Amino acid sequence: MKKIKVNLLAKFLISYVLVLLLPIVSILLYYYPYSTKAATEKEMEWNAHVTEQFMTSLDIFTRYVYDLPSELMLNGDMRMYMAMEDDYRRIVIANEMRKYNATDAFIYNTLLYVKNIGYLFAKTGSVYSVEDFENRGVGYYYESWPHDEMFQELDKLTMPSVRPAENVIVPGNNDIRMLTFMLPMPLGGEHSPASVLILVKEETIIRMMNSVSESYNGEFYIFDQKGNKLVASKEAAYSRADDFRQMVKQLVAGEAGSTVQTIDGKSYIVSHNVSDKNGWQYVSMLPVTESLQDIRSIQWNTILILLLILMVEGIVIYISIRKNYHPIKRLVGFATEVFKHKGRGPGGMNEIDTIRYALDELSLTNTKLDERVQRSLPILRDNVLFELVSGHYATWDAFHSQGADYGVFKNRAAVTVAVLSFDASKEDMEEVSEFLRQEEQRLPETFAGHFFASIYNQEWIFVCSHHEGVAVKTYLSSVQSKLKEQLGREVLIGIGLAESGLSPEGVHLSYLQAVRAAEYLRIRQQDELLAFGDIEISQNGMVSYFAELLQSLEMAILKNEPNVVQSVLEKIIDYLVSSGMPPHMIRTVYSNTISVILGGLQRFRHDDGNLLRLTDAAFQHRYTIEQMVGIMRESCSKLCDIIRETLPAARTATQEEILAVIAEKGFDANFSLQMFADHFSMSQSGFSYHFKKTIGHNFKEYIDRLRIQKSIQLLRSTGGTLDSIAQQTGYSNTSSFIRSFKKMVGTTPGQYRDSYK
Repeated sequence: MKKIKVNLLAKFLISYVLVLLLPIVSILLYYYPYSTKAATEKEMEWNAHVTEQFMTSLDIFTRYVYDLPSELMLNGDMRMYMAMEDDYRRIVIANEMRKYNATDAFIYNTLLYVKNIGYLFAKTGSVYSVEDFENRGVGYYYESWPHDEMFQELDKLTMPSVRPAENVIVPGNNDIRMLTFMLPMPLGGEHSPASVLILVKEETIIRMMNSVSESYNGEFYIFDQKGNKLVASKEAAYSRADDFRQMVKQLVAGEAGSTVQTIDGKSYIVSHNVSDKNGWQYVSMLPVTESLQDIRSIQWNTILILLLILMVEGIVIYISIRKNYHPIKRLVGFATEVFKHKGRGPGGMNEIDTIRYALDELSLTNTKLDERVQRSLPILRDNVLFELVSGHYATWDAFHSQGADYGVFKNRAAVTVAVLSFDASKEDMEEVSEFLRQEEQRLPETFAGHFFASIYNQEWIFVCSHHEGVAVKTYLSSVQSKLKEQLGREVLIGIGLAESGLSPEGVHLSYLQAVRAAEYLRIRQQDELLAFGDIEISQNGMVSYFAELLQSLEMAILKNEPNVVQSVLEKIIDYLVSSGMPPHMIRTVYSNTISVILGGLQRFRHDDGNLLRLTDAAFQHRYTIEQMVGIMRESCSKLCDIIRETLPAARTATQEEILAVIAEKGFDANFSLQMFADHFSMSQSGFSYHFKKTIGHNFKEYIDRLRIQKSIQLLRSTGGTLDSIAQQTGYSNTSSFIRSFKKMVGTTPGQYRDSYK
């Protein structure tokens, strides 16, 4: 007996632990993939933001590169079309080029190549002949760009071009990797008098890459419009793999965004952005394993905590089971004594099996008693018939074995099912029920069928078997007339097709057709009796049109445009009431539209009790089209009224007014977007959108660039301290000024002043 007791305790312990383990495992199965996915999506958003930030910074500096040829052309002292090969003209051009020496710390050197005299003029004032570029240490010698090809390309240059970063031996025999911009003067000219070579150190661009985020440990790449690599933060081993080259082709051909790519067997978060200034492709790659390291640690810690909880719970459950074992033992003894008096008993069983045996005996006795009672009730017959039309029987033998005791019909060559739908109260349905059961006794000899109540309220089903060619529709039309004449009850009757009676599958198929025909009648309410074969379905293929209308409705609600909301709703209503749409599509259009409208109401009145009642009423079943249209219009009208109440008075600001306020307060440390919006009595989000639309830049980018430009002027023209310059340009403290300056210029203010001097 003791051994059985121990086994029983072990079974209880295992069962309770499994009950506890099931929700925990379910949570883990959800939590682990979800947390990993959420962390990956967060890293993808951050990676895309870093890529866009770097692209924006580089666009600011390259803008001057592409503007420089125009500035040189506008310099009347150079007269490159009239340049003669004499020392005086060379001196004039060299002196003019010195004026551009400190224009941009981003550029290492600018070389103006005047074709008709064969000289190149640097922004430092140096002058080189074409032959100097053929000699190492004299001119700028390109190791991978032959001298003859170089000047042939410059002579024929008509459009801007960029050479990828490569080794260049500069004067003095130093080897530097340079990114070279080649620009004709003027841009796009067929017979340009000169070309400009602008050299940018690769390390300058890499330093800008690294300055975007100090904690970023990914890798940056820049490709031109054709997918040629211009600059890379470092040469990774995978950059030579076929996977990497194939990925670059897909990125160049696709749109900007973030994805997870597998390259050389390793997963990376890849963010891609395209500059609208020069068409460059910016790509950043962050290893997935490094970005998810923190979440992995949290997941492992969670597992250890759950294991500890399981162990403690197991001890508690074991102690509880031992304490509660004695009542179980008394129950087993009682069951054993009861069945022993009846001449049978659970001999040789353990406690659990004994209790199970007793319960099975009680259940069996109860089932037999229940069957004897239920066989006398008509509802049992109706259940058997409903299982027949629902397709629960595979063969007629299986059906007749269940239905023989209830007098259900025999199968013939064909079967037909009809659905009768009433609009009556519960008391009226009792009268209808009595009429239909009497009508069943008066069926024509050509039918063998039954009327029975459906599991749905206010609905009855007629199922019959008959010979081929029997007019079931004519008979049901007569039943419909009797109901109207004798009881005054309107009824909608949907009739399925006459299907083969060789198997119960024909009954099920005819029932599904009858349900669809009845649903068509309930929604349209144009006829009272309809056969499935008479339904006309228009194949208009307008699902995509409704999707566009629904998207337009959502956007109009989000943008708080009540007139547009009402206009789009009317288009949806026109689409809803169009002829030929099947019932399931009507319900789909209605439910999706009302969900969007109620979502808009929830945004404004989330705690409104009336809204909860409206939501409950909107999704009641079996509405007609007219009722659906009324609910949509009423809900939309309420939403539009709320939107109009919350909209502020319209206010605009011209470009001149905006620039005037910036000129007056732009260098004030307290100047902010909210202060600006308050000045024009507009919301912060509305004014931010208006500012970008009017000025062409977002607010922060425009103010930061304005302040940095002024600080550059002060660093060049004055000897003021960084604290003084920070205060004059609107920064609240020196550290934020230095951080913003380095982010935009690439160097600190002190380094910039030293390089300028």
